[in-house]
Amino acid sequence: MNKRTFLKFFALTSGSLVLANSDAHASSAHAAPNTAELQEMANKMFGEVIAQNDYYVNHQGSAFFEKMKNSQHPRATVIGCSDSRFQSDALDKTSENDLFIIRNIGNQFSSNMGSVEYGVRHLNTPLLIIVGHSRCGAIKAALSDYSAEGPHIINELDSLSLALRKTSLSGTEESKWLAAVIGNVHQQAYYAQKEFKGDVESGKLTIVGVVYDLANDFNNGYGRLKIVNINGETNPEKIMQFPLMKSLFKPVHV
Repeated sequence: MNKRTFLKFFALTSGSLVLANSDAHASSAHAAPNTAELQEMANKMFGEVIAQNDYYVNHQGSAFFEKMKNSQHPRATVIGCSDSRFQSDALDKTSENDLFIIRNIGNQFSSNMGSVEYGVRHLNTPLLIIVGHSRCGAIKAALSDYSAEGPHIINELDSLSLALRKTSLSGTEESKWLAAVIGNVHQQAYYAQKEFKGDVESGKLTIVGVVYDLANDFNNGYGRLKIVNINGETNPEKIMQFPLMKSLFKPVHV
């Protein structure tokens, strides 16, 4: 994917909120691996990491690193969930020196405010993208009883649960889950807007909230990004009027 045009791969704001009928997300309970299995898994994985790094270095070449060894110049700050199913190449195939990425459970703004501020105000990224994703485990946990978790996880989920309390939920469990994912993106975007109010009003910063649909829950296709919020606006028709969206659909002159 050309990193200069990765926003063109965002899904349209229109689309159904109806969940795809699939049992693929229903995970069955299984026993945790024992110590020997964990060690074997670690050994295999680390071997793959080193091999992949060797391939990456050889594929990129020294000139690739020379261009960015002394400074970084990203064009977007991204707040994403730590979920391993979401990775940066869903946004930008060549994200090095282009995306300043902060990740935590539930793609929360308040968990890493210093890092986000650094991206926006020190690296001067004109775009802040908040990426939620369908079937988010952190969202599901925050909607349930998580009191048996460790203190650090509880602290993170408390913050997430607070955001979700502002979300109106109804319908099936699956539709509530998806609505909570969207609602959380809205709430995190709201927190970011309060912090960067002046930057947004001056036009220096645009805050975009999207949902990475790894389960085709919007029926727009697996892996698509659905734009749900731009600078606090959540109405799909009004979102389409933003210059950011209009730029995606420029007429082609032959």
